[in-house]
Amino acid sequence: MIVPINVAISAQGPTLPPQLAKFGTDELVLIELQGALEVEGQTAGQLVGKLDLETDPKKPTLLIGHHLLEGKLVNLAKPLGVMHKTSGKFDEGVDALHEVGSSPPPEWDIVAVVRRKMVFAKRPMPMVGRVPATTNTIR
Repeated sequence: MIVPINVAISAQGPTLPPQLAKFGTDELVLIELQGALEVEGQTAGQLVGKLDLETDPKKPTLLIGHHLLEGKLVNLAKPLGVMHKTSGKFDEGVDALHEVGSSPPPEWDIVAVVRRKMVFAKRPMPMVGRVPATTNTIR
């Protein structure tokens, strides 16, 4: 089976799902955590932590509960493509190749390219009683 892959990146920037965290105005950044992130109950719409980029954009901090993680912004060795699956549609010239009543194969759109990542590799520091004032919430 041949699955079509389309490039759907526009000049004005990608329209991405709200679940993807954006860094700056037009760049998608991967967040890499060491260890496991354990969440109890439903995960949909639940607050993961607060990301602070105000102090130094090259040294982000992530506050998860009462634990502060310090990270760094690094370039990826190879860029990664973010793909979105869409329902396929039959082409008029190819309709004869498909069986009657069969569904068309899915199509994939490349919606963004990730070139950098935030790496939080150090052990978290416990934060007792003090929370940073300016933070961006990650969901």
